[in-house]
Amino acid sequence: MRDNNLKYGFNMNILDDARSFPSLWPRTNSFLSASPQLMHPNSDISWLIDNNTSSYNNCQFFSNFEIGSLNHWRSLQHQAYFDYLDEAGGFYYERWGDAPVHTLSVAMFVPKEEIWFFRDMGYQHNINTHCPPKRKHACECEETGLDANFYKLVPLQSPQRKPNETCIRQFLGGKWLAKREGWTMEGEKAFGGDGYHGYSVLGDE
Repeated sequence: MRDNNLKYGFNMNILDDARSFPSLWPRTNSFLSASPQLMHPNSDISWLIDNNTSSYNNCQFFSNFEIGSLNHWRSLQHQAYFDYLDEAGGFYYERWGDAPVHTLSVAMFVPKEEIWFFRDMGYQHNINTHCPPKRKHACECEETGLDANFYKLVPLQSPQRKPNETCIRQFLGGKWLAKREGWTMEGEKAFGGDGYHGYSVLGDE
């Protein structure tokens, strides 16, 4: 990662339960309004914003597996953000966990090209499993799809608003968001689907 100037790496990007941190985004938004100069000019936080509500979509890098540069966590920008959150008390009165806080920090202060998706590295934590596509010397596990862990923590039947795209695809963008011709989310749901199986690119194509 150092050789390739990468600051952060992950292998799961999933939806979290919004009830755990209801005031995290308002506090983060206040921080950005008060200190816009700290935002990296090449950062991209748009994939974390719900287009309909302009609020945090509750996607997060699953931090049980992450590799991050200590230079980032010790940076002026991250320390300022952390101190701002600490003063609000949400670490104590809500569950402002490392995953959403790390995700928002990385999105605000690290250029997207310096964030790496470890698609080829397997990991399991309780019900969340990432098993990469089979390759030589690959993990001995059942391969999981790109979107496999999207709403494991927030079941489909939960009333929580779900993003229109899975979290990992919102991060990857481009071709990963392309849909099959004629497909609609409403049409899939009408036939009992979850509305997330219309992508034209399914795996490592």
